[in-house]
Amino acid sequence: MQHNDKIQGVILSLLGAITVVLGAWGAHGLKPLISPEEYQRFEVGFFYQVFHLTVLLVIWSSHKISSRIRPWVYRFMGLGILFFSGALYLMSARALLFFDSSFLGPLTPIGGLFFIVGWLLLGWGILKKKRG
Repeated sequence: MQHNDKIQGVILSLLGAITVVLGAWGAHGLKPLISPEEYQRFEVGFFYQVFHLTVLLVIWSSHKISSRIRPWVYRFMGLGILFFSGALYLMSARALLFFDSSFLGPLTPIGGLFFIVGWLLLGWGILKKKRG
């Protein structure tokens, strides 16, 4: 396994652990403190994080995508998780924060755009992969 593959695998593993912690905290710590609408917002962010983390793990373990494009897929999907899910998490916990997180609302469509670019790059990377 190449050095970059190991680093990417470790980062994905850490993101997986953070995802589990975040899910447990959301269900047991956050849910009783916020409104049902805010918790639904949290759940949407969590769903997108889990889904895209799963995709990134599949990409990491696959050799069917161009190695030149793979890092760009990671970057865009990672930014999508950060902007989309991160903004939803902070907005859902608005009542618990020392600042009004509603200004983060515009970050969610930017995060969605990052997800879309990541998906398109994934398709491009599959098309550009040479046999072997």
